[in-house]
Amino acid sequence: MKFLVFLLICLSQHTFASPVAYTELLDYVQEAPDQGETNTCLFMASTGAMELLANKANGIKNPQPYGPYDLSESWLVWASNTVTKGFWDTPVLRFNNGYGVHISEWPYEAWSDYAINNSVWTRHPNFDKLPKTKLPKVETLTLFQKGGRWSTNVIGKAEIDQIKEALWKYKSPVLVNYNDEDYWHVILIVGYDDTLTGECYDTDPKECASDIGSF
Repeated sequence: MKFLVFLLICLSQHTFASPVAYTELLDYVQEAPDQGETNTCLFMASTGAMELLANKANGIKNPQPYGPYDLSESWLVWASNTVTKGFWDTPVLRFNNGYGVHISEWPYEAWSDYAINNSVWTRHPNFDKLPKTKLPKVETLTLFQKGGRWSTNVIGKAEIDQIKEALWKYKSPVLVNYNDEDYWHVILIVGYDDTLTGECYDTDPKECASDIGSF
């Protein structure tokens, strides 16, 4: 993985010894739609982070599709800014208006007759009148950054440990931006397990055959 910007969405902070695994956030993950090739990864990951935090704040485990906090990714594209922070922070902070829009009100479909459905970027004709879903406030914290938006750098064990620590320390998901071969992408990390075999923290692919552990 190359050029990463890590943003932590945090609600609370807890301090204890580093565990070999942290997976409790998996219980609150909302299934996401396929983004296909619509280039909406920043909004998909940010929406996923908010869905998880809302489910967690309301004690909703194993949320089902179209559950109370299954949110519209397209709404986040057009939501007004509560504050203009970094390029990566700003979308998720738009939820600090105090609400989002449910996926049932503004569905997200990446494909239309097997073609890319770019209408997911189109503003809803009744945008201002859509029903609102109340959401908790969030904060963002930059963990580290290597280079600029189009830089390519390789992270090491120290950065991996920093991501792992942030997960169990803040009990919140981590947004990741990375640039691989000049194509940047945003994903969401919700946990890790150092005991998993057959996977590895990919800092050196040559070591993967004998390494263990995975996000």
